[in-house]
Amino acid sequence: MTTTMVTKLQLQFKKGEGIHNLKVANFAYVNESATDEDVKAVGDALGKLYAYPLVGVVRNNAIALEA
Repeated sequence: MTTTMVTKLQLQFKKGEGIHNLKVANFAYVNESATDEDVKAVGDALGKLYAYPLVGVVRNNAIALEA
């Protein structure tokens, strides 16, 4: 049995040229029952508030695995 412990939202922005020039913003305490589409919509809306162009919205789930 598995249990979702934490869900986080990560926004990735292009800060400059090249693949190593990303700025990342992390948001904790995302409701784990939120759908992927809801998380993407919130990420897109938040991304418009930043000065850099948004290049990625990532949902990170930490899951506990029982032994």
